[in-house]
Amino acid sequence: MSATLDAIPSMIDRIRHDLVGLKMPRALEALDHVVRRLEHGELSALEAIDILLSEELTLRENSRIKTALRMGRLGTIKTLAGFDFTFQPSLDRDRIFTLAQLGFVDRHEAVHFLAPLELERAIGPRRSALKPSKPERASTSQRLPISSDRLPVTNAKVGSRSVSASSADRAC
Repeated sequence: MSATLDAIPSMIDRIRHDLVGLKMPRALEALDHVVRRLEHGELSALEAIDILLSEELTLRENSRIKTALRMGRLGTIKTLAGFDFTFQPSLDRDRIFTLAQLGFVDRHEAVHFLAPLELERAIGPRRSALKPSKPERASTSQRLPISSDRLPVTNAKVGSRSVSASSADRAC
């Protein structure tokens, strides 16, 4: 029995060494707590392994997100928890938090955000700068309606033939 107790510390030391070799710092930090819970019978061996791997995965995922945000050069991260709803009293706080839970995705619903007309008038001229200088070629499988006001060129070449804007509307 004493041989078994002596073998446990050396096994834990080997596990520590392996975790260092595998570069798993968070699992190494959580190891003592998990072993203690395992000894008290609170966890099974598989649950202990699951906890160690989950801890490490969480650390790596958080690190990946931080790096991506840093590389994206985003300033401060803003969340709904820090939003001042008193500054914009027309926003319904409960509705915003309900939308943030994304329940409409599970129900296969669409959400349309409408802007006031004044904002549309301010943004509208800027949108014209985003229109492509050449009309995009739409395949027959897309069947996208293209209005003639979106086509900046009156005689556009589609494929090898010349097509006017009005006949391009009929083709789609």
